[in-house]
Amino acid sequence: MITGKTKIIGIFGDPIEHTLSPLIHNEAFRCLELDYCYVPFHVKRENLKIAVEAIKALNIKGVNITVPHKETVISYLDELSEEAKVIGAVNTVLNEEGKLKGFNTDVKGFLLSLKEEGISVRNKNVLVIGAGGASKAVVYGLLKEGGKVYIYNRTKSKALAIKEQMNKYGFIEVLNKIEENLSDKVQIIINATSLGLKKEDPLPFDPEILDSKHVYYDIVYPETKMIKEASKRGCKAIGGLGMLIWQAAYAFEIWTQIKAPLEAMKKFLNTY
Repeated sequence: MITGKTKIIGIFGDPIEHTLSPLIHNEAFRCLELDYCYVPFHVKRENLKIAVEAIKALNIKGVNITVPHKETVISYLDELSEEAKVIGAVNTVLNEEGKLKGFNTDVKGFLLSLKEEGISVRNKNVLVIGAGGASKAVVYGLLKEGGKVYIYNRTKSKALAIKEQMNKYGFIEVLNKIEENLSDKVQIIINATSLGLKKEDPLPFDPEILDSKHVYYDIVYPETKMIKEASKRGCKAIGGLGMLIWQAAYAFEIWTQIKAPLEAMKKFLNTY
């Protein structure tokens, strides 16, 4: 039951209809009998500043930030965690008595989801497609774990900016295009774009470059057309639900200071 004492958590994004975050977090609150409620907010680019100001005005305890706001939101926050500063992207905001602090739980979520799948990236060549906020978290996590990163983005300048920002952490090379023979060089391919969120979205790249030796990882959820194409070709194909759960657990702990009921969250999500 929502009362005047209920703490509100939200998520800002565009689009937002696909999000499973309210289901996961509200189940976690129910499981631990916490007086919190998680609400999705459809926030367009031009309204982001007003929406962030509303966190303070409405005394919202915290929010998740998803596409396309993970980088833009930074200029409206009071403080950043060290990881968020390094990456230059925020996906979790805590309202601490009117002071907004930004965190990035995507890095931890991404790495823990790989670990859960038994995948090590150390000394592996990894192709990352995309250069937005999620891509920055993925690239940073890969470099941190000793992977070698090849990055492709339609707007090359954005990929070059990530290289300049991240090359002190390890090997990173920007590609002009995704060539067929690249598939012989890389072992893991990651779609870190939002392509796949909408049914009408094009594929992020030509699936013909995939074969059974590849791991294909898609940060988008639920199952995308590209995941199906990768599975058809015998790849180990991983969707974004693992990353979603792990980053959600970390965000939950930032807001509540209580350990997330991870198994209950996973079990609940598996029913959808």
